[in-house]
Amino acid sequence: MKNNLLAIIGGTIALFGLGYLMYVVLGFNSHQGEETAICYTKLDLVPIIIMEVLYATMLTIIFGKYANIKTFSTGAVLGLIIGLFIGACKTLEVYATTEFVDLSGVAMDAVTYGIRYAVAGGVVGWALGNTK
Repeated sequence: MKNNLLAIIGGTIALFGLGYLMYVVLGFNSHQGEETAICYTKLDLVPIIIMEVLYATMLTIIFGKYANIKTFSTGAVLGLIIGLFIGACKTLEVYATTEFVDLSGVAMDAVTYGIRYAVAGGVVGWALGNTK
């Protein structure tokens, strides 16, 4: 139980920290154009943190219960795969239903999600394997 809580907290910090660094500080953003800049003017941190907690919880459940991942490296590999799929699927839906993103934005989101989830997956895997 203690390891699961540690994994969720560590995964949340990794996801939120890297997301803030990539999207806010460095400005990696798949949404382009003036009209989309108007749509994305709000940055509400509470729902974002809740989302990251839920994603970290999902990784912890998958890694601990189903994949039996206990190391940073195996967690990072599976985290990368999960992140690529989540980023690509989320942005493909936006691409298919709006004018907010183009195909290069889909690729950018897949890569940024992949990186974030690789680090978070590694942290979750390490925390689950740390049985002290």
